Amino acid sequence: MLISIVMAVYNNEMYFPLAVKSIIEQDYDQWELIIIDDGSTDQTPIIADRMAESDSRITVVHQKNQWIYASFNKGIELAKGDYIYILNSDDKLRQGSLGLMAKKASAYNPDVIWTKVLVHECDENQNILNYNVGQLDELVKEEIFFSDEKKVHEGWPLLLSTMLVQNQANLYRAEIMKRHKFRTDIYGADTLFNISIAIDIKSAFIMKEPVYDFFKYKQDGMNASVGKYYPYEHEMFNEIYHGYKKLFSEWGLPVETYINELTRARIKQVTLEVNSLLSRNCPLSTEEKLEHIFCDIPDKVVLECARAGNRKEELESRILSGIRVLLTREQVERVSRMYFAYELLEALLCYEKNEEDYRKIEYAISNPNNPAHIGQIFYNKLK
Repeated sequence: MLISIVMAVYNNEMYFPLAVKSIIEQDYDQWELIIIDDGSTDQTPIIADRMAESDSRITVVHQKNQWIYASFNKGIELAKGDYIYILNSDDKLRQGSLGLMAKKASAYNPDVIWTKVLVHECDENQNILNYNVGQLDELVKEEIFFSDEKKVHEGWPLLLSTMLVQNQANLYRAEIMKRHKFRTDIYGADTLFNISIAIDIKSAFIMKEPVYDFFKYKQDGMNASVGKYYPYEHEMFNEIYHGYKKLFSEWGLPVETYINELTRARIKQVTLEVNSLLSRNCPLSTEEKLEHIFCDIPDKVVLECARAGNRKEELESRILSGIRVLLTREQVERVSRMYFAYELLEALLCYEKNEEDYRKIEYAISNPNNPAHIGQIFYNKLK
């Protein structure tokens, strides 16, 4: 069984040789590595070509910069293997991973093998500072085989809750992967890719052993999409929510089997949206950030999730907590139309409240720039 490994590389001369080494040192040798050099301007192209010269299983393609998902698409197009696996150029395959995946693929012949990722915080030299952050691997404690389409459909909410369908670090049957393409306009294209291929998945296997080491670098800007502001992020999260809702509806799954996990995920993403406004590359003013938090984030979709999942208080808590962090770093002018946000927090956090504090809270809740009436739930508790 030939496994094709696709690796997109852009100006990563420091780490991608280590990622390649993690493949070469596997105890399973029936693999090909397709390195897509995405217009690198450092020593990456030279290093990659030398690797290809020293190992016939390595192929290098040089192209103009098109971003990571376009590189994935190119690598998948060229892949000759029975299965395809994607490895980021600043991560590693764990020892013995290819052999484990090949063994399970031979035994069960699934359309996809969902694999666990371990997240490690590390320094710029890839020295691990915090091993297995969040212990996400604990969400999967046993292997599961979905032997037919019905079981795949019934098991998909589990894939959602265990976060296995959140990324592209899985072993896909090549013929299925080649029918679909990663979108090249958003960073969440991996999640949307898994939604798009769901209709073609007739069998699947969950591995209990972690196979992938994801390195979360402490330095700003070291991870491609982490810690940055993206103006399309809110719409992207809504699209993922609608994609899953449509998929589960078409499969005829009972709403109660997936609604809690679906709404939990969407409400949790609110914190990601608010935190992204604190990123260095965010061009919005403080007033614009507050307006986005109050007027754009708690839209029809998010409020629907809060109601359906009984998460109204959680939503309000996430928004108010995010505003509190924002206003400890930035100031909103008293003359600003969003100044009520500062007064709302100040009054809510005041230990001994007087009539003026209650007036400020009421004014903030009814303010036209607070259409979702953020603060109402906590005000009701105070009353």
